[in-house]
Amino acid sequence: MISPERRQGVAAGILILAVGLSVRFPITSVSPLLGEIGRAYELPASGLAVLSAIPVLLFGLASPLAPLLVARLGLTRAITLLLAALALATLLRPLAPPLLFVGTVVVGAAIALLGILAPQIIRHALPHRGGFWTGVYTTSFGVSAAAGAAFAVPMLHLLGERVGAALMSWGIPLLIALALALAFGPRLGAPGPGRRRDPASPRQSVFRAPGIWPVTGFFGSQALIYFSLTAWLPTIAVDRGMAPAQAGLLLAWLSVAGLPASLLAPTLASRPRLRTKLIAGIALLSAVGLAALAFGPLPLAPVAVAVLGVAQSAAFGLAIALIVFTAPSVAQTASFSAVSQGIGYAFAAAGPLLLGLLAQTGLDWSVILALLIAVALCELGFGVAASRASGRA
Repeated sequence: MISPERRQGVAAGILILAVGLSVRFPITSVSPLLGEIGRAYELPASGLAVLSAIPVLLFGLASPLAPLLVARLGLTRAITLLLAALALATLLRPLAPPLLFVGTVVVGAAIALLGILAPQIIRHALPHRGGFWTGVYTTSFGVSAAAGAAFAVPMLHLLGERVGAALMSWGIPLLIALALALAFGPRLGAPGPGRRRDPASPRQSVFRAPGIWPVTGFFGSQALIYFSLTAWLPTIAVDRGMAPAQAGLLLAWLSVAGLPASLLAPTLASRPRLRTKLIAGIALLSAVGLAALAFGPLPLAPVAVAVLGVAQSAAFGLAIALIVFTAPSVAQTASFSAVSQGIGYAFAAAGPLLLGLLAQTGLDWSVILALLIAVALCELGFGVAASRASGRA
């Protein structure tokens, strides 16, 4: 006889995987096809740039809606609704150019909100193994991102070079995720709309919650470095003399190299005595990787990128873990997550733009990357403060 707690844990684990595997490939499956999308839908370069920027922009703009959705619908219904919206938008956006943009707005908003609600699943149903399941969740992010990037072009070829069909095909795994949410969501036992399961939860504003600003600073710092590298790493490598084909592979290597760290780091962070040391080490590792990329010899660029992949994947996992460990209560986890991720992503969105503007002035990439090293040192300071706050929580 399986206990109710066991059934709840299984349901939560399945939902975590369903969400984690769904929130990156709707974005990364588009990037490799931008040229084909431009030709198929007769979009200019500016239109493609807007299409690429919409998801990151929505990561910040949609975040305040997460607590409202949970308050109105309950956690499991909110997640199910968001997966349904994500699947529907993915299926419909290739039908016409206007739907392409409207659908991408819905995709970006749904992904942002799912990412905010996932920590609440862990905090509610898997608190005693929060570090491990945070690692599972962040690792599934990397798998989702790699799958979208790796299979976008082969899917296009498989479907006879039909861009619309290739984009729509990614709705199939999202429908599977939706089916899992419909099947296992009711077993989660999460509080429904208008109900407060945690009567001891503090009534103070989440903006005054202990640790909210250090956690937000850590999240924003690691995200700014990640999005900056995602946007400019191939360009940096080409400008330093690397062949374009090899430079493109560096970006894939950044994700692949970090997969083990995304699982291991949050698991280790579940031990409070290791948390501060781990966060400090990861932030310093990020600074070392950036310095190697900026000032090291070009043949060592893959090693520098591997170091950065480990540091960035671990930092993202630690950022999610800090939300889980520091939120004042189960009831306030969605609000805590919305503030830290929403403000963090809004701050991070400035990174690629700033680097691009500095590059246009003719500034050397080594100098520009030195600014990211300064951000990594900010990540160190915020991370240590956040770790101490999580220990008190």
